[in-house]
Amino acid sequence: MRCLVLCVALITFGCRAADDLAAPTIDAAPDGVDGTGCTATTPRTVPLEAFIGPTGLQARLGGYIDSATTSLDVQMYLFSVTELASHITAARMRGVAVRVILDPGEAANNAVYPLFNSGGVPWKNAASVYSYAHAKYLIIDRTTTVIMSMNFNGDAMVRERNYGVVDRDPEDVTDLQAIFDEDWALANGNKNAPAANLTCTRLIVSPINSNQRVLELIASAQTTLDVEVMYITDVVVQNYVAAAHDRGVTVRVILSDPSGTPGNTGMATFLGGKGIPVKYAIDQFYLHAKLIIADGVAFVGSENMSPTSFTQNREVGALALEPDQVALIQAQFDSDWAITTPAM
Repeated sequence: MRCLVLCVALITFGCRAADDLAAPTIDAAPDGVDGTGCTATTPRTVPLEAFIGPTGLQARLGGYIDSATTSLDVQMYLFSVTELASHITAARMRGVAVRVILDPGEAANNAVYPLFNSGGVPWKNAASVYSYAHAKYLIIDRTTTVIMSMNFNGDAMVRERNYGVVDRDPEDVTDLQAIFDEDWALANGNKNAPAANLTCTRLIVSPINSNQRVLELIASAQTTLDVEVMYITDVVVQNYVAAAHDRGVTVRVILSDPSGTPGNTGMATFLGGKGIPVKYAIDQFYLHAKLIIADGVAFVGSENMSPTSFTQNREVGALALEPDQVALIQAQFDSDWAITTPAM
């Protein structure tokens, strides 16, 4: 098993928000009952809800933002949809305590900086402790989280296949809040910021536990394993998928168009050589999802199947365990499988 190593050299990026504007006070996060949800498959006290993009996605996300009454924390790798930025600014103007963390290397984020600055929205570029601040999530009123593979970019709203979940379990909310608070402190230049305590969590987090938990999910499959991801460059993941087929699991894999991700040609050849059917999403939609479904348990989150994503990035995901919600996700995979293009 690969050892997860996190570089601790911090080079923070300056905040360009209007810091001289008074921001609402953020109260302490409510404390979930720690110690009950210590594995990714521990049942939740509150069922999560799944959603799928792109149909109706922008209106849905705007509605989540508009529902905030006291606080709204956002971490987003790519944020270029100014209409969603306006929803966040409106939340700030009505007194919601808003904080936004963005990835410093994503030039498209320039589209929303002026709106945040003029609206007094506190925002920061993530600290360089991470290769990429690639997570995509919201925390609303410290009671509701939205964890997803969607960025806030134009294509996600109209042509990308993505999956997300709304998670209201108190312990999950507390854990994600601790992650955000840690990253906010790091972005502010606090090199001594306490790390989020994730020794007991359901969440799938890079660079903490994502590699192990994704591999555990794949290894758990005894009957079916469906994979719908942009790409697989992690050799161990590749071999775990092949091993599932070797032990008699029915495996199906959808990858993104190899014209945009050339490495997918070699991956399709490898998996196809093992007898695993592989399809490409070419003209049907742009595949941005990071989805794995093993025997009725679905991984949804921001993690790509790459060593960088597992060990160097900030990423957040979760397992959907609730049968009715996994059924929605499975139905979308089955629909996508029916229309996508065989790799060979």
